[in-house]
Amino acid sequence: MLSLALASVRLRWASFVGSFVALACGVALLATSLLVISATVGVPDQGRQRFSEAPVLVIADLNVDFTPAGGGDVQPTQVPAQPGLPAGLLAAVAATGRTVEDHTFYAQLADGPRDQVGRAWSSAALGGYRLTAGTAPATDDQVVLGGGRPEQIGRSVRFVTADGPHTATVSGVTGAEAFEHAVFFTDARAARFSPAVGALAAFGPADAVRRAVEANGGAGVARVLTGAERAQADPHHAEVAARLDGVQTPLGLSAAVSGGTAVFVVGGTFALSIAQRRRELALLRLIGATRRQLRALVLREALVVGVLASAAGCALGAVGAAPAGRWLVDHDLVPDGFTVPVTGWGLLVAGAIGLLTALTGVLSSAVKAGLISPGEALAEADAERTSRAALAFRWASGLLVLGGGIAALALTARGWPDAAASVADALALLLPIVAGCVLLAAVLAGPAIRLLTALPALVARLRGRSVEDGGGIVWATARQSALTAFRRTAATTTPVVLIVAFAGCLVGSIDTIDRAQVTETRTQLSAADLVVVPAGTPGLSRTVADRVRAVPGVRAAVITPTSLMAAVDDGQALVPFRAATADPAALAAVDRLPVVAGSLADLGPGSVVLSRTWPGSPAVGARIAVRLADGTPRELRVAALLGTGAEAVQAWVTDPDAVTSGVGGVGGPALAERIDLRLPPGADRAQAAAALRTAVDGLGARLETPEQVWSAATDSTARDSWNALLMILGLAIGYAVITLANSLVMTTGDRRRELSLLRLAGATRGQVLRTVAVETLLCVTAGALLGGLGTAISVGGSWTALTALVGPTPVLVPWTVMGVLAACCAAVALPAAVLPAALALRGRDGGGILHGAAGPA
Repeated sequence: MLSLALASVRLRWASFVGSFVALACGVALLATSLLVISATVGVPDQGRQRFSEAPVLVIADLNVDFTPAGGGDVQPTQVPAQPGLPAGLLAAVAATGRTVEDHTFYAQLADGPRDQVGRAWSSAALGGYRLTAGTAPATDDQVVLGGGRPEQIGRSVRFVTADGPHTATVSGVTGAEAFEHAVFFTDARAARFSPAVGALAAFGPADAVRRAVEANGGAGVARVLTGAERAQADPHHAEVAARLDGVQTPLGLSAAVSGGTAVFVVGGTFALSIAQRRRELALLRLIGATRRQLRALVLREALVVGVLASAAGCALGAVGAAPAGRWLVDHDLVPDGFTVPVTGWGLLVAGAIGLLTALTGVLSSAVKAGLISPGEALAEADAERTSRAALAFRWASGLLVLGGGIAALALTARGWPDAAASVADALALLLPIVAGCVLLAAVLAGPAIRLLTALPALVARLRGRSVEDGGGIVWATARQSALTAFRRTAATTTPVVLIVAFAGCLVGSIDTIDRAQVTETRTQLSAADLVVVPAGTPGLSRTVADRVRAVPGVRAAVITPTSLMAAVDDGQALVPFRAATADPAALAAVDRLPVVAGSLADLGPGSVVLSRTWPGSPAVGARIAVRLADGTPRELRVAALLGTGAEAVQAWVTDPDAVTSGVGGVGGPALAERIDLRLPPGADRAQAAAALRTAVDGLGARLETPEQVWSAATDSTARDSWNALLMILGLAIGYAVITLANSLVMTTGDRRRELSLLRLAGATRGQVLRTVAVETLLCVTAGALLGGLGTAISVGGSWTALTALVGPTPVLVPWTVMGVLAACCAAVALPAAVLPAALALRGRDGGGILHGAAGPA
């Protein structure tokens, strides 16, 4: 049977071209995704790092021990804040040999980058810094510029730290280093800026250092790093790891979507191939082949095509890996220098999945092939039959999946609206909607085409003519052909539904989530008159806050970010949540937080204001167990509940219940996120704005209106979301477009008899081609209509849940995106349908049919 399958593939290769192309493209996309994912699993060697020259490194343990509810193994959980090393441990390690304390803090030159830091000069050598000109800083008013220019020596420079602006004289410069932008101070001044020691370089014996650490708290207080482990203490290493982790989720979703799409597409393409060979398979039954043998033949053909297509797809995936890596770098999703090596295991997995997809996709076709009866060999080859059982299966499976998706959306909107504010959860909710629309595409295509052609039909009836005459002969012929050629219509419509529905649901849901987050910001700032935001800096210094508060008559709410950690999943894991600190009175006077229970007036030391989506759904007055950003356990009373989403600030506390220093690997006080301002009634807005601009001038801050803040939030969320969408959508949509063209070429090539009959009936060559074009456009438009229906369901469900969560928020249906994609489908489908038809009509006037019917002379 295998030899017969090989012969069948060799002799009827044209029937398998569509399946081969579809599967090869799917494997290529999957291979590319897997290769990129494998390249993001581990952080590549970054060369020199902050502590490359330290033989032994002692860093504060950034984990807290968490015991799940009900018992179980203790889980070390990383905390957001840097606690610093205790003095006793520093002294014990210093007794083993020479040590160098690392004091790192925020320090930014007037024209410096946002990630610039200040460090002690003694720690410069740990990263391999060397003076290229000048001398080391000898007094507190001197600095050395990392990556500076020799002509800067002797000049006075202005820099900003968390406590405000300062000036210093440049005493020297070093070469630039890729892992950071640093300004070096004397050790004494660095220790005043950041008293905590986050890392200690030890030059004594490693075993002696480990014993000293064990004697002073052990692994629960500090970790000892040597060799390649030292890179873990470098914030640049952590940043690279975080960015690589950030692309794994959309890439994994892209691979999953591509794999799911491949099953749909390959299954449909094989089914179309079997339908085109129905008479041939019936002839095999007529000469004695059993049903089992036919099924085995189809499966072996799929195996042969799958092996060849998987091999071709792996080769294409290996070629596409490098361009995919460059695209990620160009869109700033991964660091510069990111490369995608071609690994054998990645190609092997992709090929195996491709082969499995081919066999899975052809199972249904193999069953259908086994049901062919010998008598069908005497039937017309081009007669199309639609099985009632197949239609019933499409209706049942499609309605079941779509109904399940709608039910999930309804339950989410009613019981867990916060899930709709999470992009990952939203994607999980929309996939059943898309799958249901794709399953129903074949059976709903006919009603959609009737709906689209209802107007010409109505006009024809009003004129007393038949429905078929509406729109002219080309229109009527195209309409009837689309309605009666079930298989061809389904093959054209399904990829369009997949493209439009998937893009519309994903883009619409994420746009609605982004707008809901902007709505939260807008609601919060609805009572504010002005806002102070960072200008080229990571935050606002203490001096900015003090100067703004000093402006007469201005009420200022200084918002400083922090974190609170809480148990989730019924106490099985400890995770950090976004939190912020602010003066309760100023917050209540300036901002409008969406309080749904309790009162902001009750916020004070020992209490917290929570989002109502907080784990465990605590009530007002309840006491909850949390951990501060450095892992310190604390019990707080719930003062109020807010109707905020999962991506917004989840908790508000006062300064005594917050850790706002040592965040992000940088010591020293934290920077404020923004300052919301309210002017007294009757105040001169222009005069107050001028006074505020003067107050913050030169401090890395600027004055904006709430409208400008909303606009900036909209642009930021849209940019971040679009990059992720491109990764998820790009591969799947590209695959579906290729499949659309492939299916049309396959179906149009088998229409020679039909097209010749049209010519025999008197249609001109141009009329026949226009008929094919109109029929194709009707199918594409019907697919776009069904995709729009799925989008409306998905986006409507997301909007309902988000409205219940944050209040009235706009619903965003991506009409432009769907319209552009529908137009692209039409642009691809028309040539794929018309060109093969034109080639089929070449030299044909229909006479060949009569000649064939008359037989040889």
